[in-house]
Amino acid sequence: MGRKIWAIVAFNVYSLFLISAFQENTAYLFDVSLINEMRLKGADINPRDWGWGGHYIWRLFAAVVVTALAGILTGAIAKSNGKKISAAANIPSILIWLGMIYLFGFANVEVEGKIGFIVISILAIPLTSYIAYTFGGIGEELQRETFPEDTVLGIRSYHWVWAAFPIYWYALGIVFVTAKFIGFQLATWADTSIFAAIISLLMLVPIIAWLYPLRIVHRVLTGELLSSNHAAIRGFANFGVLVFGMLLATGVQFVIYWVLSKVLK
Repeated sequence: MGRKIWAIVAFNVYSLFLISAFQENTAYLFDVSLINEMRLKGADINPRDWGWGGHYIWRLFAAVVVTALAGILTGAIAKSNGKKISAAANIPSILIWLGMIYLFGFANVEVEGKIGFIVISILAIPLTSYIAYTFGGIGEELQRETFPEDTVLGIRSYHWVWAAFPIYWYALGIVFVTAKFIGFQLATWADTSIFAAIISLLMLVPIIAWLYPLRIVHRVLTGELLSSNHAAIRGFANFGVLVFGMLLATGVQFVIYWVLSKVLK
């Protein structure tokens, strides 16, 4: 029972962190030019204050991605009945979608994209339920076939308590790059040239820079790296990798976008 509760808690905590990363990057999806224009006029604009805005499809996309990732972790923690436990863990999300249907459909709450939010809320309930169920099973199978029994996806269970925080910060960077990439695709959807394809690939390069430090930390935690060193040394190494990796990824991201801004002028 304890493992099931831990799996359900992990699903919802990680879902909250990851969905926040999507929400805080919403403004960068389509509204970058508008933000810059308003700033030039002297407005004090913080994109993170914009919430979801009217981007209801982006919110559904975020829910699908987050539910899948959280479902894998939940199934890996559960180790058995991963599908059912992950589906049960998704119930709070379902309640939120139901609340949105009520607020936007029956409570006369005015919000941009009101009809769109009602529609995606109706779609999200069966869709996220299915994804949670399916990916909970994938996580369970992945854990059973790939990683030791006394771990969760290769690392000790207690590491997942603190890992939520660096994963959140790295998720902010990854989702930012994803939002910029999607925005570029929508702005150039009719351009099928090789040049546009190269630009698209360059825009995705920062994602590699964001993911690689997490991969290194995972290898340290699994014992693939620094296994002969003291736990304190491994801890300091992970801290250094996470901090330096964040700075490096930010630098790579800045350079790539600076180059693209010059090329696309």
